[in-house]
Amino acid sequence: MTKNTTIRYRARALARLAKPSLFPAFIAAAVVFTGGYFFEEQNRHNFNSELKSNVQNELNLVSIRLQSEINNNITALRSFANNLAVDPQMPQDQFDLLATKLLIQNPQMVRVSAAPDAVIRMTFPLSGNERMIGTDFKRFHSSRIAVDRAQSKAKPIIAGPVRLPSGRTGFNLFSPVFTKTNETVAFWGFMEAIIDEKEIYANAGLLDDGNQENEANDRTRRVDIQLAIRDISVEDSIQDAFFGDTDIFEMAPVIHRLELPGGTWELAAIPVKGWAQEPANSTWLEITIVIAAVIIIIPIFLTGGLVNERQRNIATLRARERELLTLSHRLNLALESSKIGIWEIDIDTQRRSWDERMYHLHGLLPGDGDPSYAEWRRTVHRDDITAASLTLFKALDEDLEYRSQYRVVTPDGSIRHVRNAGSTHVGADGKAKITGISWDVSDDVLMTEQLRAAKAVADEKNAELAEAKDRIEHNALHDPLTGLGNRRMLDKELEALSGARKDGLQNIAILHIDLDRFKQINDTLGHAAGDAMLVHASQILRSSVRAGDMVARIGGDEFVVLVADPPSKDFLSSLSDRIIVQMRQPVDYNGFPCRFGVSIGIAVAQDLDLDERQLLVNADIALYRAKENGRNRHEFFTEALQAEIITTKRIADEILEGIEKNQFVAWYQPQFDASTLRLSGVEALVRWNHPREGVLTPDKFLHIAEELNVVATLDRIVLDRALIDAMRWAAMDIDVPKISVNVSARRLSDDTLLTSLQGLAFTPGQLSFELVESIFLDESDDIVTANIEGIKKLGIDIEIDDFGTGHTSIVSLLKIKPKRLKIDRQLVAPILKSRSEQALIRSIIEIGRSLGIETVAEGVETMAHAEMLALLGCDLLQGYAFAKPLSFDRFVAFANNEALQLAS
Repeated sequence: MTKNTTIRYRARALARLAKPSLFPAFIAAAVVFTGGYFFEEQNRHNFNSELKSNVQNELNLVSIRLQSEINNNITALRSFANNLAVDPQMPQDQFDLLATKLLIQNPQMVRVSAAPDAVIRMTFPLSGNERMIGTDFKRFHSSRIAVDRAQSKAKPIIAGPVRLPSGRTGFNLFSPVFTKTNETVAFWGFMEAIIDEKEIYANAGLLDDGNQENEANDRTRRVDIQLAIRDISVEDSIQDAFFGDTDIFEMAPVIHRLELPGGTWELAAIPVKGWAQEPANSTWLEITIVIAAVIIIIPIFLTGGLVNERQRNIATLRARERELLTLSHRLNLALESSKIGIWEIDIDTQRRSWDERMYHLHGLLPGDGDPSYAEWRRTVHRDDITAASLTLFKALDEDLEYRSQYRVVTPDGSIRHVRNAGSTHVGADGKAKITGISWDVSDDVLMTEQLRAAKAVADEKNAELAEAKDRIEHNALHDPLTGLGNRRMLDKELEALSGARKDGLQNIAILHIDLDRFKQINDTLGHAAGDAMLVHASQILRSSVRAGDMVARIGGDEFVVLVADPPSKDFLSSLSDRIIVQMRQPVDYNGFPCRFGVSIGIAVAQDLDLDERQLLVNADIALYRAKENGRNRHEFFTEALQAEIITTKRIADEILEGIEKNQFVAWYQPQFDASTLRLSGVEALVRWNHPREGVLTPDKFLHIAEELNVVATLDRIVLDRALIDAMRWAAMDIDVPKISVNVSARRLSDDTLLTSLQGLAFTPGQLSFELVESIFLDESDDIVTANIEGIKKLGIDIEIDDFGTGHTSIVSLLKIKPKRLKIDRQLVAPILKSRSEQALIRSIIEIGRSLGIETVAEGVETMAHAEMLALLGCDLLQGYAFAKPLSFDRFVAFANNEALQLAS
């Protein structure tokens, strides 16, 4: 049935409903149901109003009970607090006596405590609450907020609920205690009590397990409600309900606010069965309305139905006639708009009958008679005549449905594609016929051909895109220079091996390889030579590993070999040695022999539950150790190495923290005049007051400080401390003519050094900078030379430390022009037994004197050494024979006693 037909049927149905004979029945039904509806709605409204009123009354009763219970407990606790305010030093036995009475009179309380300055000093009962002694209420966030509020308002407050040691929950009561002395009111602390949550709910009638007769009677009178309580004291931080279900607050409840000391509780209540309840008489009302409607409507409806039956039958016949005309008209429109031709063939005589559109489709003019078979054949393309004729004859002979498509050649030579469909039937004259339709499908054929061509082009483009995608993926995963996998491929392989390890592969090893001396090749022969070396290295690595292992280039001169399930540790060591040997072989580049080596760090996962990416980090740590140990070697990552790295990291962090917390101080080793043994100066040395390990000497931390680049900071700390201590010595009448401090080579190369020294308080010649002998000046040391000259202009002397062990030349001495040379302890130690060492030191002293430079001998272990050095002409002495490095206080004691004794 069509859409328009359905609309007409609906229209007729509405017309039947509007017949005058049925109109009174519908009017009567409308009146009955409308009146019943409004009556039922009024009944429901009255029921809901009464239900809400009952819930409100019950909620008010619960609020009064809760407030009464809480106020009773607060009053009792406040009374106890008043006793404590009168006697703040109340003894334990007196406290226990009053607490016992309080708990007996208030069975809801389970504990009471006295907390001067918010720290619990006494609690009762003590059994089970021993750990509460010493508890600071201001230590925890929740209790701190409560006691601060109680103290600021000078009123008791209630907080909680909190978890009790017994496993139950309760509320905290805090009552501030104020003492009065000489008309002065002072805050003493708090009285704290714990109220059992379940008991207070039971006494307020919130629980259903009460057995008291008056409570049972009361429950028979009240409406059953669902109740929820939450704390809304802090509007920006309203918590979930601590009694009842929090969802009740989202169910349009009756709300009551309960103002309590120190806060506000919000009570919400709804009926147990919810608000969507129906009045008890609702069903009875509905039945009454239906019965009234039936009594009124049925007689009227039956009468009207009999009258309208005949009219409906007549209307149905007329409607079918109109539908037939409409369908015929629509068919004609459809055929015209779709340009479909209609044809018919008599099966016995094969006589054709065409409409006008069929002539047009075949490029013919309508004639006086029907077209013949020969006329039809002349219009069909010669390549399609045979197939089209066979299909037609087969349909005629075998009484089959006819389906065909052929090309028609029009008089102007153009080609038209015609599709045909037909079926056999017996006509009104009793003859067998085949009737069908034909239509032009040239556009469809053209579109199909275009789509086929477009598909071929698209397939070709897709093939090109797939090839390009493969190239892009290959380039994304491979190093363009060496063809090895890159870091991304390594990550994917590690991820795959992670899954394989979970499926049973027990071991993975990573060799982290770094080329040694690669930068020199790049700098001397250019990047093309460097690229050639990288390609050569990649070829060696490819040929050295097994077929299933992976080689990747992850950086400029860094490679990684990923070994899956290596047979043993010896296998990895042998593989590494083989790679190192092959990499050492010279490589010819444009007639230049290039040599480089490799350092290898090895990390093995074994059975450890280790992240594969962490394994790469471990291999990098092992590589760093291999480079430290001389390069051209391999090292395995071990737990000891990891522990060393962790220790170094910890010490580095502690050094930075120590600088921030002023843990680094200056100690002083005295220096003495070789002739008179009078105190002639001190060398300021850095010491670390470690919070756990005590005083540490530089050998424990200085190498790590150098890696952190904070040696210059430590030098400045020692310098500042030494100048401050010099002023303190002067105030104590201790004469320290000279203070030597160490200056690192890095700080000496700082172009801001002279600016940082401006404004220091010292007299010229009082301060001396010790430079290590390894400082060697050449024509490019402009900053160092300028700094040394600037230091001298500031009145600071220059000393060369550890002279005799480095490579300082006479030319360097002439450039630097130091004030003193410090002879290294390695040369001083054997002078008592070695004449060659005596001659060497005598030569150093004579060179110094010829250049106007004083000499200082360090490492003087015995007085015999001191006597020998004095005879050789040394100017100053320093060593354990006189004193070890001393703290400030011990140096003051030394200068006032031992130094004077030595001089005398």
